[in-house]
Formats: sequence, structure tokens, C-alpha cells
Amino acid sequence: MILRRAWCCSVGRLASLTRSKNSAQKCNRAHHERLFSTDSINDLVAHHKIIRSTVPCPSSVPALDPSRVFTNSELRLTDIEIIGFDYDYTLAPYTQALEDTIFNMIIEGLVSSRHYPSSLSELKYDPNFLSRGVHFDILTGTFMKVDAYNRIQSESVHQCFRQLPEEEILRRYPGKRLFFSVHGDSKRFRQIVDIFQIPELYAWCSVLNYLQSTQNSPHPVLVYEDIKNVTTELHVQGTLHSHIMANIGSYLEPNNRLVDMLEMLRREKKQLFILTNSPYEFVNVGMKHIMGPDWRKLFDVVVCLSKKPKFFEDKYRVFRRLTSHNTPAYGEVKEFREGEVYCEGNVRDLHRLTGWDPCNILYFGDQMYADLAEPVLNQGWHTGAIIRELEDEIGLQNTPEYQLNMHLLKELNYLIREVQRFLPDPTAVHYTEQWCIERKQVRAELRTLHKSPFCSTFRTHLMPTHFYRRLSRFAEIYTSDLTNLAQYNPSHYRFTPNRSDLPHEIH
Repeated sequence: MILRRAWCCSVGRLASLTRSKNSAQKCNRAHHERLFSTDSINDLVAHHKIIRSTVPCPSSVPALDPSRVFTNSELRLTDIEIIGFDYDYTLAPYTQALEDTIFNMIIEGLVSSRHYPSSLSELKYDPNFLSRGVHFDILTGTFMKVDAYNRIQSESVHQCFRQLPEEEILRRYPGKRLFFSVHGDSKRFRQIVDIFQIPELYAWCSVLNYLQSTQNSPHPVLVYEDIKNVTTELHVQGTLHSHIMANIGSYLEPNNRLVDMLEMLRREKKQLFILTNSPYEFVNVGMKHIMGPDWRKLFDVVVCLSKKPKFFEDKYRVFRRLTSHNTPAYGEVKEFREGEVYCEGNVRDLHRLTGWDPCNILYFGDQMYADLAEPVLNQGWHTGAIIRELEDEIGLQNTPEYQLNMHLLKELNYLIREVQRFLPDPTAVHYTEQWCIERKQVRAELRTLHKSPFCSTFRTHLMPTHFYRRLSRFAEIYTSDLTNLAQYNPSHYRFTPNRSDLPHEIH
């Protein structure tokens, strides 16, 4: 006999989830345990009636703290002697205004240098449409969410802003599966892994949609290449960096919490370093705004223009010291000197010049492939990911509407799984189909709670996303903001993951 344990309290409607603390305590006292035998289909039908008339008691669904640090693999901070940081979106959490600026600069570049229609300037940026982890097909201008096994989630597939029907998805992608390299990339299918890519890809989506609506017959690949080239020019020519530096207060905010955390790490005898692909002049302006003019005193080593991930792969690219004119010196770097800034280099020389043991290094970044994959897989570093999407996602999970629908979804999954033990009984066939329809409706309701049509960055219906699978492989810990680390004792805390049951284990 298989027993099903369900903790619930009877209430009449969703509003009961938001009752006061006293009412919640009364509800908690009313909790009772129901044991459901699945010896017959009738038992499952009875269980279905109960879950449709009950919802979880508020006090039985604790809120999740969005400022937590989450753990994929055990990490003891007592073993960490050196902590490193990327700059963009790690030490420097840019405001939403930066994405708007990048989008507008790309559109302006298309009009001025590529002679696209001037009416494109009327296009507006929507920060809620795309998110990291979304895959896109450069041949067709199609966006989609993909699970950990490269399977496409049907409801997420969009041709620009138009959601595609099931039959069209199957015609384009037989079996609803993508095939690409271990890095989640290919010549045809790409993934949004960098926050800087979001406004770039939204520009592609918007421009394609606009040109198609005006019957200009744009080729998705050619428009993609034009936007890619315009974006590259913004970075290479320094246009974007110059604009940010001239308007630094619009994109970064002073952060006393970051200063306090870094000072606390220094008191605990941790060595700190910055390893970034950005130029020093740009980093210096941002760090002065965030932390004040003396920010350099908190870091033992600062390396700019590192060209990650090549920094971890190219063993023959030597370090160069930056002069007072912010130009690379030509003399050999034999040691890292206090107060100096360095550029280029490689990880082997970093270890040699500092004497650091790779096993004692913890490095934080926001880009999984450029920042985290190589150091954790091949260099022996520990890694932490800064995933800003966590804050909104956890905020949604803490809402009554989300908790109710998730409760129903889990119970329906259980019923569908159990009733199939009685197949091919016609009654079992009937309830399997009925509950699958109900589950589809609940999933649709859950999707409406998300801002983006691609919904969760971390999960498809039942499986982790391709993005989360890489996150769990490349980051031992992850959190929404770097300063969340300040909650944990840097010399004694041990990050320990929850033990999750494997499908073949008893749970």
C-alpha cells in the first residue's frame, strides 16, 4: 500500500491565504494529517475532491528570503583565503536605465550607420520581455525556453512577439528538441547568458517585428549581424563606456553595504582581488562612485582587460602593468605591487606571482561561461554566481496566488502518476485525461503571474531549465546580490546543499 500524506486546512477561497497572523495561528491548530490509500481509483478521486476544496494553511508555507545565498555544492568558508570579483553586474549592479540606454544606442546606430528606417527611433524597450536563459534561433528570429535536456517548452516559443502554435513549433523543430554544443551554443541556436545581451536581443526582436510588419522582408540573420556589429562598435570604440562614465549617477548607486562587507572580509584576513574584462578607467570611475575614492585600498590585486575566458585558457599571454597614463607598460611583471593595476595576463601567472593556492580561491561573477565555467572545471577555483533574477522570482514564489497554484500543480502531478497504475481501465483513462487538462489550466494560470512570457529563468514545468543546469554545474553558491554574503561568517560558515532525493530513492 502506498500512502499519500497531505497537510492542509479547509478554507473557502484564495483570500484566506492572506488572513492575519492570529487567524493563521488558528488555522495552524486546525491542521490535520490525511492519509490517502491508492488501492483504488475511487481513493484518488476522493483525494482530488479534497485538494480542490482546500488550500495550504498560510503558516505551513514559509516565505523564502530573497537575500539568501543558495548552495549547489558544499563550500566551507574556512577553506577560502582569497576572494575575487568580476566588475560588471557583480561589484557594479547597474540600474535598469543602462539597458534602456543600450537599446536606444543600438537603434540609433542602425539608423545612422546602417541606414535603417528612421521610424525605428519610435521603438521602446520592454525590460520584462526577455530574460537570461532564453534561447534564440538566428535563422528565424524565434525565441524559446529550453529545459535541462534541450527540450523546448511549447508555451514559450515566440516568433518575435507572436506566440507560435504547437503545429508550427513541430514543423520548425521536429521532436521539439534543440541540438548544440556543451556550452549551450551553436552557429544557429544561441542562449542569452549575459545581461548586456538582453537589450541587444530585444532590439533584434523589435526591429525584425517592425520590418516584417511594414513588408520589408528582412532576413533575420542579416539584421542580427547588423545589430551585433553595432553593439560591438559601442564597446570597441568606447562609446558606451564614455556615456556611462559621464552619467555615472544614472547607472550606479553608492553602496555602503558593499564597503562594509569588503572591510569585514579584510578584517577576517581574506585577500581580495578584481578580475574583469573592463578597462581600468571605466572601473575606477564606477568604483569611486560606489565605494568612494579609497576603494583601491581594499583590494590586493586588480586585473583589467583580462579577456575572460581566454584569461583561463591562454597560458602565454603575459601581465602588463598600467602606467599613470592608463597605458600598458612594456616591462616584465615580476611581482604584483601594492597600489598598482595590471591588465591582460593569464591564470597560471596569477597563481605564480601571488603564490595563491587555486583550491583556496572563491571567485564571484555573473556570466556563467566567461566568469565561472573554466575556473571551476579546470582551475580548481570555487565559484559563486550573482543572479539578479532571483529577487523577482522569489518574490513571486512568496505570493498567495503562486503558492495556491503550485500546491494544486504538485497534487495533480501526483494524481496523474498514481491513476496510471490502473491503466488500461477506461475509468483510469478518463481521469488521466481529465487531470491532464486541469494541470494544463493550472500551468497557464502560473504563467500569467510572471512578467515575462518565458516565465521562470530556472524551471520549465517539471524540469530545471538549461540555464539552471549550467548554473548548478558552474556555481557552487549563488545569490541575487553580492552583499548578501555579509550575512555569513567568512571564517566559519559552511554552505551545505539540501539533500534532494533521486527518482529511484525512497521519499
